[in-house]
Amino acid sequence: MLFLVELDHVKSGLPVSPEAGQDFIEQVILPTLARAEQLVADKKIVAGGPVLGRIALRFILEVDSPQEVDQLVSSLPIWPLAESKVTPLVGFEDRRNSVQRLLEMLESRTANSER
Repeated sequence: MLFLVELDHVKSGLPVSPEAGQDFIEQVILPTLARAEQLVADKKIVAGGPVLGRIALRFILEVDSPQEVDQLVSSLPIWPLAESKVTPLVGFEDRRNSVQRLLEMLESRTANSER
């Protein structure tokens, strides 16, 4: 199963001191990147990466269940500080087959209504 994962850091709006910025980098950003790199090595993240110029991630997970998605996303250190959105994806072949069946059903209805 494929899932698009979007994580966006929620900013507090308060100015950040250099010390707080350093702590955030050391305790959140670098560990998040390390965890994401491990998920790439484990072939769980199959595409994606950090968003340019933002504290945000976009990636596609390939996993066996929604529960595994939840577990992996919540294992990222940025997760408690981010808004997250997870979108299940369907394969192109699966969608084509589904649309083909729909087309056949509509053609059948059209043929039946013309009789």
